[in-house]
Amino acid sequence: MQDSPAQEKVLSSSALRWAWILVVACGLLLGYYLLQSYGLPRHRQYQLDFGKALWIEPAEDRAPVAYFRKEVYLSALPSQAWIKVAASDNFGLMVNGHTIANRSSVKTLEAGIYDIKRALKMGTNVVAVSIARTSYPGPAQLLLRGEIIQGQDKSIQLLSDESWRVSNRTGIIAGLQEWNSKRVQDETWPRARRSPLNDQNPAISWVDTNPLLLEQPRVGYWIMADNAASEAVFSTTITADKARQETWIQVASSADLNLAINGHIITLASSASRGSKKLPHLPSNDETSPEVDKPGRAAKVQTEPAKAKGAPFQSVDLSAYDVSYWIKRGHNAIVATVRTERIPASLFVDGFILKGDEFKRFSTSAAWQVGDQPTLEQGVARQQAVQIGPDGIAPWGYLPQDKARPLDHSGFASLFQSWAMIGLTLGFIVALWLIVSAIVSRWLGEPLANSMARDALLHGPILAGLLLMLLPNYDPRFPSEWSFQPKFVVGAFAALILIRLFHLLVDTWTPAGRRARLERIKTGTQWEARRAQAHDLISQRLRLPELFEIPFRRLLPSLILILIMFLGLGLRYHALGYVSFDHDEMGQISKSKGIFSLGFPYTLAAGQVRWTTTYEAVPYPLALSGFLFGYSEWSMRLPSCLMGTLCIGVIGLMGRRLFDWRIGLFAAFVYACLPLNIRWAQNAFYLSQCQLMAMLTYWLFYEAIQTRPFRRKFLTAAAVAFSLSYLSWEGTGFLLPALFIGLLVVRWGQWWWLKDFHLYRCLFFVGALVVAQYCSRMLAGSPYLQVGSGLSNLTGPSLFFLKPGYQPMFYVDKLLLSENHVFFTLMILVGLPFCWRHSGFRYVVVLLATLVILHTNFLAALSPRYCYYFQPLVIMGGVAATFMLYDRVLALARSAGDSSVARFAAHATGLIFLLLLFVQSNESLLKEYQLSSTGDSPQMMSRLNTYRYDYRGAAEFVKAHARPGDVILPGIPHVFDYYAGFPGNYFLNTLFTSKVPYNQLLDEPRFVDKFGSLPVIRNISEFKEVVNRSGRTWVIFAPYASFEGLNSAAVLDYIHEHARAEFESYRAKVYLIQGAQPPVTVADAHTAE
Repeated sequence: MQDSPAQEKVLSSSALRWAWILVVACGLLLGYYLLQSYGLPRHRQYQLDFGKALWIEPAEDRAPVAYFRKEVYLSALPSQAWIKVAASDNFGLMVNGHTIANRSSVKTLEAGIYDIKRALKMGTNVVAVSIARTSYPGPAQLLLRGEIIQGQDKSIQLLSDESWRVSNRTGIIAGLQEWNSKRVQDETWPRARRSPLNDQNPAISWVDTNPLLLEQPRVGYWIMADNAASEAVFSTTITADKARQETWIQVASSADLNLAINGHIITLASSASRGSKKLPHLPSNDETSPEVDKPGRAAKVQTEPAKAKGAPFQSVDLSAYDVSYWIKRGHNAIVATVRTERIPASLFVDGFILKGDEFKRFSTSAAWQVGDQPTLEQGVARQQAVQIGPDGIAPWGYLPQDKARPLDHSGFASLFQSWAMIGLTLGFIVALWLIVSAIVSRWLGEPLANSMARDALLHGPILAGLLLMLLPNYDPRFPSEWSFQPKFVVGAFAALILIRLFHLLVDTWTPAGRRARLERIKTGTQWEARRAQAHDLISQRLRLPELFEIPFRRLLPSLILILIMFLGLGLRYHALGYVSFDHDEMGQISKSKGIFSLGFPYTLAAGQVRWTTTYEAVPYPLALSGFLFGYSEWSMRLPSCLMGTLCIGVIGLMGRRLFDWRIGLFAAFVYACLPLNIRWAQNAFYLSQCQLMAMLTYWLFYEAIQTRPFRRKFLTAAAVAFSLSYLSWEGTGFLLPALFIGLLVVRWGQWWWLKDFHLYRCLFFVGALVVAQYCSRMLAGSPYLQVGSGLSNLTGPSLFFLKPGYQPMFYVDKLLLSENHVFFTLMILVGLPFCWRHSGFRYVVVLLATLVILHTNFLAALSPRYCYYFQPLVIMGGVAATFMLYDRVLALARSAGDSSVARFAAHATGLIFLLLLFVQSNESLLKEYQLSSTGDSPQMMSRLNTYRYDYRGAAEFVKAHARPGDVILPGIPHVFDYYAGFPGNYFLNTLFTSKVPYNQLLDEPRFVDKFGSLPVIRNISEFKEVVNRSGRTWVIFAPYASFEGLNSAAVLDYIHEHARAEFESYRAKVYLIQGAQPPVTVADAHTAE
């Protein structure tokens, strides 16, 4: 049956619209690449060369925290000193107790280069590096190289090797000395050992500063005008071999400075001088709070001698700038204006131009001119600058060097240039498309519309490929502008031209020829005969049921989904019990034990049974697993692992029912490999169970509303699934309004369902459940027997958007634009105008948008885990939009003559987009740690192999080293009790920032902690009393943030002054306040008994 002329005209119009979309999108993206590569200043990054330095680590097998130190003796103050550092996850660099740098990036070998000359002094100096690793397995690892130059020729090399000292705890030091103090004897510290990383050549993060700025000695002179004026203009010229040749300049001035390169302002006044004029501050009687010296410890205010007011000379820094963008071929003018008040205007400049592997230096000297015309002719009188002296002269001394400073390129001219470049590129691409289409149409004798559509399809692979090439920019192992290299831009334009040679294959590469080749392959491989033999083997000889005679085409999707589920199970089961229980997991595990005695989960509060009032359905699977396999990390996380695996199947089937098998299978595959979903499936808290029940609710409710009247069985099943979801976490109550909005958009303009009695019956059932759960929480609470606040105070929705803590972008940043979800969100936005007519797409997008809005505006608590139960909707919506756009491109290929060339281009475009979604969603190929809207700041559980809190290590250490009579103050009592086998003695909470109940049934009624009913220490006086009564006191900082948030600065200061850190691990420390007791451990006491 042939299409009518009217149908052909409509089809041609739709095809041309999509052709224009592909060409315009490709042109805009090519224009963006061209702008970033040629039109804007490049953000240069560099790999550090560590030379002969070695990766080193502590000698202990398990040492995620390490403190490295090295003593260096100097006979004179250095004229130059720099250090390069690379470390696992994070590092803190200190010299003689002064903090030089702190860097952090989870699961990255973080690196940096720093100037340390101002922190060094004559005599013994200590270079120290602290590392607190977050990822596992492996210890804290360090790579360091440095150089210290004394005078003109004496150089001291710093290389990390086995001579460095390292400890996995600071408690190795006796007394009150800091671990990085020079008074600490190096002989008491163990030596470092070589790390296996030396044989692996791992990728290290890039740095923004050219290392040559710090590695090369200063060669310039301070200069001033011959009349010592307080305002002077200095100028000179430098010669470049080509435009935008890499050029770096370092400048320092005695006061305010304006620096210009070829007339372009580089620095504004005050940007290169620390002692420049500033606006006066209004007087204030408020005291300034002391700075934080270390986590949880307020630095003591040190009394310094008052500086003389009006001192003429101020300290200055040597600031570095990359001025390559403004360099032209030939002579380039450098003009610097210095303005002071009472002292001569002085300037110091040191820079270089890179020429291949070599560089040419330039610096201030007597050859500089005074005035803004450095290129005056010989006959004109010129005023020369006067040299004051080299770097290091009084009053400035050796100048400390800053890292490279960013330059501001905003402005109307830059904006106009950017849009002009993108617009011209777009115009060129469109013009080339029209010209080539006209030539091909005339040459092949086909309609122009067919040629335009087919040529537009050839832009698709280029568009998708350019988007895919953006991903390495967000991987810390690549420079941030890796994609914007001229060779890639030239290659993209060349590919766009050469791909048009496929037009030559239109007549030869046809569908009929493809089918003939396929038949020849089948004949050569005897496909039909082998297929008949397999059928005979299954049905006649093996006599298997008819299930095995289902056509393979129908059976294949189910088999693939099963394989994906096994893949997801393997990823989730791996290292299931490696990480210690966290406090949230232990809370549910403790409550699950009550099921065996009373039949429901509960805890004991003030000697009374208090049934659980939240996560009511979570302890039951834990109790079943504990009954079958015993209580361990593996057995308690097994239910979450299995539920996370089942959720893969639910997503696959839901995608099949809402869309088709392709969308369901690919969404399930992405979900199976997504780090966030793998990590939460390895955690015994409520999230995996809640997500599984929520996904069943979405799916079953959609199935129920597909027919008229609603299907009662599905509606009932959806009500049951919602009930289980709500009892897993009551925040899923927002599902009810979301499902209502979803019903409206699926049944838009239809109101017959308002008469469906079974719908009201199900609504009454879930409504009664919600009210009952709310009443249960209110009845179980004891408002007059506790102080403090917690999440349990949130009894329901509220007008959070009216509160001061309202953050409208929180879930946009934490969910929609987090590092593994960005392109799914973008595909949903792109697909909205094209896919909205599809009821399944409308349903998914409306559910997602409604839940994001409700959680943002009506839940007065913010946490990334609260949006986890609807996180799969982001995946399904993005995958559905991609496949539906893929189908639109295939439809364009069919309208363009249905040639194999057009089909190839359409399939290539769609497959590259699917590859893009998969690659950015997990860590298998690229680590997109910087892709989120908030940069490299990962949310909880978003990356694989990251350790939360090592409660187990801390508790086992205390158990092995505690003596009879010792007092133990655990950070989380019920977790300590589980791992140590005995409870602590007191709970330290002097700020009452969490809920603290009052137990009136004790012999001495007092406040107790909500986890283990330990007596609460309420202030510094009670804490000192407990310490003084005991022989030794163990204080467990686990986790850091929780312990420090619960206690006052006075308590924290007392601990840091009188205690030693005996154990340190992932976000956990064990402090010991030493007393005089015989060295008998608890284990020895039990043995004696």
